[in-house]
Amino acid sequence: MRAALARQLSGIDSVELGELPDPAPAAGQALIRVHGAGVGPWDVGFLSGGFPGLAVPFVPGQEVAGVVEAVGGGAGVQPGERVYAVLFPAGGGFAELALASADRLAPMPGKANFVEAAGLVIAAGTAYEGLVDRGRLQAGETVLITAAAGGVGSAAVQIAAAAGARVVAVASPPNHDYLLSLGVGEVFDYHAPDWTQQVRAVVPGGVDLLFDGAGGQTRDQALAAVRDGGRAISIVLQGTPLQLERGITGESFAAHGGRPRLEQLAALVDSGKLRPQAETVLPLDQAREALARVAAGHTRGKIALQIG
Repeated sequence: MRAALARQLSGIDSVELGELPDPAPAAGQALIRVHGAGVGPWDVGFLSGGFPGLAVPFVPGQEVAGVVEAVGGGAGVQPGERVYAVLFPAGGGFAELALASADRLAPMPGKANFVEAAGLVIAAGTAYEGLVDRGRLQAGETVLITAAAGGVGSAAVQIAAAAGARVVAVASPPNHDYLLSLGVGEVFDYHAPDWTQQVRAVVPGGVDLLFDGAGGQTRDQALAAVRDGGRAISIVLQGTPLQLERGITGESFAAHGGRPRLEQLAALVDSGKLRPQAETVLPLDQAREALARVAAGHTRGKIALQIG
């Protein structure tokens, strides 16, 4: 099979197109003929050697969608089924064939194509876990979402709106209209020195929940927009730990989704409440370029590979 692989974990430039033996499914696994693979910052982290113990050659790609090619005993799916899956942390998605555990795959949303479905796996799964499971977002509450135009943020905006929350967001000006089209009520420019005061002006007392995907200075500034006794949920990123005051509760987390989460996302997509945002789609032989775009940041929606 063709694959984008790294023979050493020395960064994005170590990725090259090559061939590897076709994998075979063991018990509890499905072999997927990959048609779409999501590209995320986690892939950049793996390639930079940030996760010790990975075997090489290493194939990036933690989220895929495709057609079941073969199964091991107890896989729970049959050849020919259209599925999407999370491969974290083994990877292997930037290839024509990939192995997925039965408990970490699910039928694809009927209203999504392969590329769109692949882009939902981790990004939308992270947004759902942060907002619903950990943030306990309720209808009628106000949530502030940072890095709102990215892959996680684009999903978070829609999931929050579907929950009946008022959504305010932070993004650069070129992405403001995009976010308004996804269901954001008000959007603010994080470059403005007084943007948290602007949030407070339209949400007197402060927001109920902060869902942060930016980290760093933006995250720390955003806490000023949270009401006393509110909640703050942040994706684990490089930098200092989340510092909470004024009775604000919360945590930083890294999502680890499985079949139940994928089924929840599929239901949202098929009900029309979540529209996949695969904004940039590249072929497998441009995997390095896709990774470079993710590493550069400031992407809109999700970057994905179309394979086969």
